[in-house]
Amino acid sequence: MPDLTLDKVAVLYPAAWIGDGVADAAQEHNFEVIRTDGNAIYPRSSQLMRWLEQCALWCCSGWRTGIPRLSKLVAEGRKIFSEVLVSDDDKLSFQRGLLTLLWAQRDSTLSLHRWLMDLREELLIHLLTAGRTLRDERNIFDAFVERTGLGKDCEDLTLGVFCGHGEGNNRINLSTLHSSKGREFALVVLFGIDADRIPRKRASEREQREARRLFYVGFTRAESEIHITYSKSSPSRFVTELQYRLESEQKG
Repeated sequence: MPDLTLDKVAVLYPAAWIGDGVADAAQEHNFEVIRTDGNAIYPRSSQLMRWLEQCALWCCSGWRTGIPRLSKLVAEGRKIFSEVLVSDDDKLSFQRGLLTLLWAQRDSTLSLHRWLMDLREELLIHLLTAGRTLRDERNIFDAFVERTGLGKDCEDLTLGVFCGHGEGNNRINLSTLHSSKGREFALVVLFGIDADRIPRKRASEREQREARRLFYVGFTRAESEIHITYSKSSPSRFVTELQYRLESEQKG
C-alpha cells in the first residue's frame, strides 16, 4: 500500500498492558502513537470526553460530511447536562452556544489545549460546576485540559489528532480489541494473539464465546490488510481455526 500513512495503521491486542510494550517499542523506533485502550490519554468510560471527541471530529470534517450530525451532538450534549439544562430556554441557549463555538473552530490543526479552553470558558464551566452528578466528569476534563497545557505530555496535540482525523495525525493507533469496535483501518496488526491469552486458560464457556467475538471484532477492523502475530508455536486456537477455514475455502 504505497499511500499508507501511520494514522491508517492500528495495532490491536487482547489487554491494555500489552499495549504498554507496543507503545514503548514504537517510541524506541521514533514512531508516535495514540491510544484508545485502558491506558489512553483520557478514560474511555467518560461520556463527556467521548462527546468532546465527536465535537472535535465535527470541527475537522463533520461540518462538511455530516458525520457526526450536529443534531446528534446537540442531543447527546443535552443528555449529559440534563441536570442543568432544564427549561426550553436553557436547551436552546446550549444549542446556539455549541453551534457558534464549533463553527468558529473548523480547523483540524488547531491546538487542542486552546480549543478545550475556549469550550470550557464559553460553554462548559457553568454546566460542569452546576451539575452535582458531573463531579467525576469535571475532574476528568480538568485533568485532561492540564495535560494538554504548556510543558505537559500532551502539549503538542491538535484537534485532528484528538479525534483521529486531519493533518498532523501521523500516529499509529493502539487499542484493545474491545475498544476498537466501530472503527476501521487500512492495515491492522492483531498482536499477542496467543494460546491461553485469548481465550484465557480455563475460561468458562461464556468467556470463550466472548473471546471469540472480540477476536473477530479485531479481525474485521481491517479494510485492506491484516497481520496476526503470536508467540512462537503458541497461536490462539482462534488463529488456527481461521487458518483452517481459509485453507479449506482455497481448496474448495
